Amino acid sequence: MMKPMHTEPEVLAGAAQQIAGVAVELETGLGALEATVTTQNPWGADEPGTVFGAAYTAVLSHALETYGSHVQLLITAAEGLADWAQQVVEADQQSDALFASLHGRLGA
Repeated sequence: MMKPMHTEPEVLAGAAQQIAGVAVELETGLGALEATVTTQNPWGADEPGTVFGAAYTAVLSHALETYGSHVQLLITAAEGLADWAQQVVEADQQSDALFASLHGRLGA
């Protein structure tokens, strides 16, 4: 038997804000990381350095794209939680209005 689910819109909305903040921090950190790891070429321009640099750049690009996609995942999660919180508030308001309407009809 499933237990009833209890949601608190304020908690959901707060979690959404925290996750959005993490997304901003990750995006800022990635920008700083990218600026740091792409500004120098310490392996040199000789043949071994060029081979290493090509591999390094490919791996780096993939890593930055992957971490960048995590920023979007966090944003999507934050938006989903915020929407869920709003839906709970709206459902509660609709229920309250329905009960008030029924109470008015029965009490009249």
